[in-house]
Amino acid sequence: MIGSVRRRRTLALTIFALTAGLIAAACARPPSPAGWAGARAIKVDGQGIVLVSNKGHLHALLGQTTADLSSNERWQFPPKDRSLYPLSDEAQQRIAGFIDAFGSVDDAGKAHLKKLLADVRLSGPNAGAFKDAVSQSAASPADRSKTNDAVDAAITAEKNALGKIQAFYGDLGISSDQKTVFAASFKGMVFALDASTGNTRWVRDAGDPVVGGIAVDDDTIYFGTKGKHLFATDAATGNPKWQFDTKGEVWATPTIDGDTIYVTSVASRDGRMYALDKTGRQKWMFSTGAGMASRPVVAGGVVYAGAFDNKLYAINASDGSMLWSAKADNWFWATPIVEGGVVYAASLDGKVYAVDAKTGAARWQFDAGSPVRSAPLMLGGALIVAARNGRVYKLDPASGQATAGPAALGVGTTVLADVASDGASTIYVVPTSAVLYTLTDQLEVGSVPLQ
Repeated sequence: MIGSVRRRRTLALTIFALTAGLIAAACARPPSPAGWAGARAIKVDGQGIVLVSNKGHLHALLGQTTADLSSNERWQFPPKDRSLYPLSDEAQQRIAGFIDAFGSVDDAGKAHLKKLLADVRLSGPNAGAFKDAVSQSAASPADRSKTNDAVDAAITAEKNALGKIQAFYGDLGISSDQKTVFAASFKGMVFALDASTGNTRWVRDAGDPVVGGIAVDDDTIYFGTKGKHLFATDAATGNPKWQFDTKGEVWATPTIDGDTIYVTSVASRDGRMYALDKTGRQKWMFSTGAGMASRPVVAGGVVYAGAFDNKLYAINASDGSMLWSAKADNWFWATPIVEGGVVYAASLDGKVYAVDAKTGAARWQFDAGSPVRSAPLMLGGALIVAARNGRVYKLDPASGQATAGPAALGVGTTVLADVASDGASTIYVVPTSAVLYTLTDQLEVGSVPLQ
């Protein structure tokens, strides 16, 4: 009896110890998705559109003014009506190659089949019409079967890809010719989209959720995953070039500077920044005692990034050695900006800090009254800051004094995404709700509902 009681006590103590350990581990884990920011708005001048994300959709808004943007949506991805959405360019090209190999079909017959192929949609009768035409053609039974199976497989795969989105976090990538948009979904689907139509050029499954965005460098795109990988992928084809394994989850868009790629990672009690060359070889690694989810910024041979140990770091870009750190009262999660020898960094303690880029010495701090998750924006010689509670400020970058604002974006508005602009005088703020806010440089507010 006594032995039984002792065994029960021992078991209870063991369970208590395990439970305490799990609780402690949970407390040390990185934060939940509540802090992940949607993609910032991007103006694509070559297409005359503004790209805006809201949860699992991308909206391409046509025009410049708030009135234009409100009434003109060029495309939406995924589309509302799947019966209007064609097969990807990659799938069409692959199947067209099968048609070209039909030895017993003349050129006119092949051209007719390719025309029907271009009309195939992910839903609706067009796929059946194409397959019937293939089945009735003079192609061999094996060629007919292979072609129709390829159509079925492509439709299934691309329907599944559209169903595996959930949300778009991080930055959208834009090709240098502004004809292609690259978007990574939380569930790991990476899409290359025609910027003029929203149609899919190609799609790939990264195999793990993607929180950060996509960095574009000529013919290569780079992105990281929660599966602790950084991928380099051919921009034209979606085919992988190489992968680099990190020690933590990648939550930020990589930064490319010259021949170096910088990427940060998040782990329970560790955060790291890696510098890689463009073959995926590690140049150096910098480690902190907490996660790093801030996108690195490079200026004057120094890399700046914040961490979950409440510190903003300045790191020597050549060897990864720390030059200085500056402390806040909460995490530095937002991407810092560097302008005129000053680093401007926002913290979840509700303050924006201006520090000397060379020494880290404090210049000033501004209290926004609410955590600041989104990166500030320098526009027309002013610093634009959007706090999480939906209040937007215009600051004098020399003194940190507010020269306009706060502009209130709406009751209950939450802002996590980076502030953006059209490059002139219009400010774009993307909240967590289905709306795009447009502000003038004097912080006069307009809104564009996202349908």
